[in-house]
Amino acid sequence: MLVWGTVVAFLISLVAVGPLRGIAPSWLQTGAEFLAVISVFALVCLLESSGNNNDRSNTAS
Repeated sequence: MLVWGTVVAFLISLVAVGPLRGIAPSWLQTGAEFLAVISVFALVCLLESSGNNNDRSNTAS
């Protein structure tokens, strides 16, 4: 659920920063850029924590 919320927030922020850049107020552009960065960070953290990390199982011999 959190992943889908983050994806939706990222897509909405991309629309505000991309095609609607000319008509969006400056505070909305700043907020959308900030939201895009936070969304990407959250997605990377969620993917790293939920994925299989084989490096943890490798022990030095």
